[in-house]
Amino acid sequence: MPAVTEVNPLLTTPRLRLEPQVAAHAPVMAAALADPRSYLYIPGKPPADAEALRRRFAHQESRRSPDGSDLWLNWVVLSGQTALGTVQATVHLAQRTADVAYVFAPGAWGQGYASEAVRAMLSFLHSGLEVEEFVAHLDTRNVASRRLVQRLGFVQTDLILGADHFKGNVSDEYVYKLSAAAFSASLPTPPLDFPPAGP
Repeated sequence: MPAVTEVNPLLTTPRLRLEPQVAAHAPVMAAALADPRSYLYIPGKPPADAEALRRRFAHQESRRSPDGSDLWLNWVVLSGQTALGTVQATVHLAQRTADVAYVFAPGAWGQGYASEAVRAMLSFLHSGLEVEEFVAHLDTRNVASRRLVQRLGFVQTDLILGADHFKGNVSDEYVYKLSAAAFSASLPTPPLDFPPAGP
């Protein structure tokens, strides 16, 4: 893995701050993630309360899987002082790939915030951690999320029937992939700042 100052650094875009997720974010994120509509097409449900979310965030602060083979990276997405959602990546170090995901509050939908935040994360994963391929698994019913990854250049590569079962329904999933080379070629200008690599 390349020598970077921080594997889960602060990222910024013209409109957003992506702060490394920590337990202290729990109160503001419990409110941002309280709407059940954010969970229609993913397992899970809104956090029971801020304390339950604080415990989960504290566990994720390790940033690594128990065996050290994967990085667990999570960012809280803020516009000013308003929490909009989260973006996250599981980086498989040996394969130099990353599974990416995101959850945003309905109030942030349709304004380009999710694509801006995900683009910032992808840029860091490639430039900072040398990830060469990004992968997203999306419920086939989630049209808005499919449009988001397509705008970023992801291409559908597979369909997994019966991939999951939650909320009383079977979830079929599309698999979308994007090479880092294709992503970099699509960037008109550097979209974010992050701490430079250490000496």
